[in-house]
Amino acid sequence: MKIKSVNAAPTLAAVIFLLLLGSGFIPRESLGGTNPYLSVIILELLIFALPALFFCRLRGEGYSRAIRFRLFEPGCLPFILLSLLSLILVTCAVKLGLYAALDGSLEVGDVYTAYVPDPESGGIMFRALAFAVFPAITEELVFRGIMIAEYEDCGVGSAVIFSSLLFTMLHFDLAGAPIYFISGVILALTAYACRSVLAPMAVHAVNNIFSLFFEDYIWNSILQPRNIVVFAFIVIALALLSLCLLFGEAGRLYRGYGTLGEQSSYVRKRSERTPPVSAVMTVPFAACFLIYILAVLL
Repeated sequence: MKIKSVNAAPTLAAVIFLLLLGSGFIPRESLGGTNPYLSVIILELLIFALPALFFCRLRGEGYSRAIRFRLFEPGCLPFILLSLLSLILVTCAVKLGLYAALDGSLEVGDVYTAYVPDPESGGIMFRALAFAVFPAITEELVFRGIMIAEYEDCGVGSAVIFSSLLFTMLHFDLAGAPIYFISGVILALTAYACRSVLAPMAVHAVNNIFSLFFEDYIWNSILQPRNIVVFAFIVIALALLSLCLLFGEAGRLYRGYGTLGEQSSYVRKRSERTPPVSAVMTVPFAACFLIYILAVLL
């Protein structure tokens, strides 16, 4: 596959964006019969997994190593737990900011629950698979696997930023953009620090389960008038502390891998990198941005 990385990554993203938007016109019963959750799972596989696997096949043999598709070491578990804690706390802190800025509204869009008329119905297992596990697996394969691998030609920092930008656009939600961008950064750091795309998959899945089944109970306690100021201070302070610890530990692990020279991406010289500006000055990236803007406005 000869297409340059800075064109290949946003091209794949644009295809996924269009498939996701087009899926709204597919009759649900034609996929999962009377089970809307099965329809959602099938759509997630068709929209994300199928294009991703086709892309990997075009990239050739050995691409699984480039996207870090391997088990993470047991020693990474403390970092994974720190990443999960940071993701939950930062999400809560940003939502509190949105709550204040939007005059008491906490409605953040979701790309999957719209496919189910009553997301509260159905068994716990189907809800967890459709709204937590499969989205985590398929999205991480694309955005923390393929996207950061492709954008590494521009440097690891650029790979983290650009993959997070595309992940933000995926959700077609302007109000929730800060949440998705910061989440993308945390998950990308997890992939690099653990040298495995399975690590952000695990963090993403558990965070989704927390949001799906437990977050409402916590918000009902936080948003009481007598509690909100105290809780907001505590959540924001803990979020900042967890982020400092996360970035510090990620930097330490990353520098350690570079010293060992275990992967070329950890030791790539600045002179070997593609200028980051070239990643956004491409037609496919502009197409992704245009699709995002049109989807948000329309």
